[in-house]
Amino acid sequence: MSENKAVVACLITDKPVKKTPYQVKGVFMKNFSSYNVVPMLNGEFRNRYLYPRVQVKVINEKIFIIGIGNGYDPVLQLTDNINQLDFGNITFDILEKRIDENENIFDYKEDPIDYRFITSWAALNKNSLKTFRKMKPENRINYLNKLLEKNIAFISNELNLDPPEKLISMIKINSTEPMLIDNRKWGSFDGKFKTNFHLPSFVGLGNGITRGFGTLFNENYCKTFNREFLGLNESDENKYFESDCDEIYPDDFKKLNTIKNKRNHRSAKQHKSKHIKKEKYTDNQNNDNEPNFNTELYHQKQHKV
Repeated sequence: MSENKAVVACLITDKPVKKTPYQVKGVFMKNFSSYNVVPMLNGEFRNRYLYPRVQVKVINEKIFIIGIGNGYDPVLQLTDNINQLDFGNITFDILEKRIDENENIFDYKEDPIDYRFITSWAALNKNSLKTFRKMKPENRINYLNKLLEKNIAFISNELNLDPPEKLISMIKINSTEPMLIDNRKWGSFDGKFKTNFHLPSFVGLGNGITRGFGTLFNENYCKTFNREFLGLNESDENKYFESDCDEIYPDDFKKLNTIKNKRNHRSAKQHKSKHIKKEKYTDNQNNDNEPNFNTELYHQKQHKV
């Protein structure tokens, strides 16, 4: 199947959904255990896909399921057959399903496209956070733009795309002081960015993608959902710190694509060991040893569903 396609399904329920993405995924895995979407949620394909092909988000108390490439058909299969979500302590009836399909995406345009982070972008892991804090304030914003370029290159490499003739990127954030997340010493930011890489709305960038961080949105390219539906306010352009507009050409772009090879080497070494910890799954390109939150065991430990 072509990897340059994506689908977004939104489940509109009879009550506001005040659950985490993990809790929602736990219900999917429990109640639809034979469906093709489950291996893409429970970590079974973690060595095949470093970038999650199925992502689950809870935005404005609504459930969104995103399928990319080989995750496209499994998401449609699940969406077609789901009419209720039973969390044990509460049940949601699904009143409406909205689907946005795009079969020609993940390509490079001549002109940059505007995106907005609708959940915080966890740009900094514990190592890059230390580096960031030592920087002068005037250098921080361009450093973040370089991390954005790595995020983009990671996805491009994961989908086996050819390097672009030119990658354009520019980021705007509302503060150069990072918000710390969950005592994990990750640094996150709210803001916007521009790039000529055409991304589908609702996919994630950065750390914590499976936890819902770094979810992006482009209203101009998303036909089914708008700001009002997502509960988004107009942003004040005067409150943003803006990076330089950077341009990366093929030779430099290839240098950004070092993470996958390092990961594969590490994965091969792990397979030789008899003591592999399945929880050691990282869903992002920053390689910060995030536990495998996608396993059913983790769901059972953390959430009663």
